[in-house]
Formats: sequence, structure tokens, C-alpha cells
Amino acid sequence: MGNRLVPVLASSRLFGGLDHAMLEELAETVVVKRLVRGELLWRTGEVASSFSSIRTGIVKIVRRTDGDDIIVSLFGPHETVGDVAAVERGAFPADAVAASPEVEVLRVPAELLLSRIKTDPKVAEAINRALLDHTRALQEKISVMSAGSVHRRLATLLLGLLDRFGDELDDNTWTLPVAVSRAELAALIGARVETTIRAIRSWEKRGLLETLPDGFRFPSRQALVTEVQKAK
Repeated sequence: MGNRLVPVLASSRLFGGLDHAMLEELAETVVVKRLVRGELLWRTGEVASSFSSIRTGIVKIVRRTDGDDIIVSLFGPHETVGDVAAVERGAFPADAVAASPEVEVLRVPAELLLSRIKTDPKVAEAINRALLDHTRALQEKISVMSAGSVHRRLATLLLGLLDRFGDELDDNTWTLPVAVSRAELAALIGARVETTIRAIRSWEKRGLLETLPDGFRFPSRQALVTEVQKAK
């Protein structure tokens, strides 16, 4: 199975810059984890022993609280999740939960990769790149929460997801294959579910978006940009 996983690893943000020999070595150690919506990739407090590269589906990072759970961020295909804990060989600070009907994750032993940092500059560069990606994900969360009104927060979130996971079609429309519930969207923007539903319905009536079984379709990306730029 290892050789078949080499091109999959090569498509990952973390592993893509490594040479073929290194990818082959990593592929022989991969453990494939398959989940369905709601299943845990890991729990809060679990010690990180591997780097997790998402092959298909969406994983949400959830911090459990006494009240509502907080969705910290979403990660999807070609991205890795939990890299900071893996580098530190520490405990995960939040749960990782499958947020789409099916998720497939490739797990590579952290010790193998970390042992090569000092001898292989490409490994060091790859890990630094992954950590920067996680920093950007946190910055995106801050941008969403500080955007202003619910409409602006929702538009900021969807634009960020489009940039990461969206596909532009030949007719200049966009699809976002991220199937998240209205409750999950509300949690991501810090709004009430009812308010989020009203915002989405108003956009549907205006033709700004269409809800699909596996995500959303946007006739115009610029329309979302306009929503972000509207006065608070």
C-alpha cells in the first residue's frame, strides 16, 4: 500500500516539498484512519504521536465548554491538522471531529519526521510551512470574529473557505464542497443559529448563494466580497 500513498502524501501541504525517497519511507509507515460524521480523530488531552494529513473530508477542531461547544477552525483536503501538538509531542488542546459524511486521514509517526529536522532541510521547511498554515488559520478565525455584523462575519468565513477549498467553474461560478450544518456555521461565526439561518435565507432569496447537499454554490465571489465591505 505504501507506494500507492506516495502521490497522496505528495499532494499534502506538509509533505509535498519532500523528496521522493523520503515520501516512500513515510508511505510505508502511514496508518489510514477513516471516520464518519461525528467520530473523533482524537480527544482533548490525548498525546500527539503523529502528523495527520487529511485526504478527503472536513475535520473541525472543537473546544468543549460548560456551555456551547466552540468550533475553533476547519481543516480539509491536503491540509494537516494538529501539527503544533505533534511538533511539541504534547497533548491536543481540543477535540478533532469529522465534520463531513466521510473523512479519510493519513497518519505519519511524528518521531520519524521530527528525527530528520536537523539532517534534512526540506523536512524543517515543510514543518515550518505547516506551522505557518496553522497560524494563518488562527488569524482567519480572528478576522471572522472581528468582522462586525453577522452578515459580515458569515461572508468573511465563507470567503476564507472558498480560498482554501472552493472550485471556480467554467461559468465563473464557485462551488464550496464543505457540508457544514447551520449550527456549525453559527458556532464558527459566534452567532445564534436562528440569526445565521435568517442571514443565509436572505442571501438565497437575493441569489448570492445556493445550498447544495455537499456544500454551497456561489454565482459570484465578488458578491461575498461586497458583503464583507458593507458598513457595520
